[in-house]
Amino acid sequence: FVKGFFERFIASPMASALGIKQCKRRPCVFVPVLEDYLKSNRYCTPDENTMQILSEKAGMTVREAQVWVRRKQQAMLSTRHTKFVESFWRFVFYSCMFTYGLTSLWDEDYLWDTKYCWIGYPDRIWAMKDKIYWYYMIEMGYYTACLVIQFFEVRRKDFFQMFVHHVATVFLISMSFITARTRIGALVMLVHDFSDISLEACKMAKYGQRIEAANVLFGVFGLSFFLSRIIYYPYSILYSAVYETSTIADTSSPSLTIINTFLFVLYLLHCFWFHLIIGVVMKFVRNEQPEGDLRSEEEAPTSSEDEKEDVKKMK
Repeated sequence: FVKGFFERFIASPMASALGIKQCKRRPCVFVPVLEDYLKSNRYCTPDENTMQILSEKAGMTVREAQVWVRRKQQAMLSTRHTKFVESFWRFVFYSCMFTYGLTSLWDEDYLWDTKYCWIGYPDRIWAMKDKIYWYYMIEMGYYTACLVIQFFEVRRKDFFQMFVHHVATVFLISMSFITARTRIGALVMLVHDFSDISLEACKMAKYGQRIEAANVLFGVFGLSFFLSRIIYYPYSILYSAVYETSTIADTSSPSLTIINTFLFVLYLLHCFWFHLIIGVVMKFVRNEQPEGDLRSEEEAPTSSEDEKEDVKKMK
């Protein structure tokens, strides 16, 4: 409800004010034969022989079938307006959650020295403060929703990596909450929210065609990602979860081993995404045009571009 209200009454008007038009596409006539083929083949374009067979079954010419398939594929893609609205929502969410998490943890000893995550554990189970409790509940709800919604959205290039990331995140939040390891869990959530803010800001600038601002924000994102997830995460959080627990707390519980395994899975995903970031940077250094977002599907053209392409195909 909150996401829908924000996107409709705040993010969408903001996109329009920045000149990002909300394009309306002409609906495709329902053609069962072509619909079934595209759904069973993940909306991939059929080859010439297959297109010939499908057009005969549908009672259409090959060119008509090609135009229909293209329009259907474009209808499954997001426009710049839709992408901007989604990124704006995530930008606000990550900004609010990082600010809330940082202010909630500011006076906690374990934010500055991770050994306090384990002192007295497990003999003394800490009573979770209300602000940390709500930090957990909101993050749990958000990432659970991301995990479910992912199956109903347009499939992106890194669907599998994001699926693993969401599963690992939901599992870690749940397990750390159940086993009272909320201190190390809160630090993990804080680190992840930090770099996502500049990523969504960069996307918003790109969709708004503010290229110079997008380049600057991408540099900020790359630096924040490197410092928080490639440097701080392993040398502080993973170090604490693996080494400090063995010297300070009782590590006989198998749940800690499971948690540490998922923490390492997250770090491997960080390394994969940082590899993609380096690839974009290298293209920029070589004056090459990066191919869209790091993890987005292709951007749908405007309705006027659709019509021009259809005319070309029909000639």
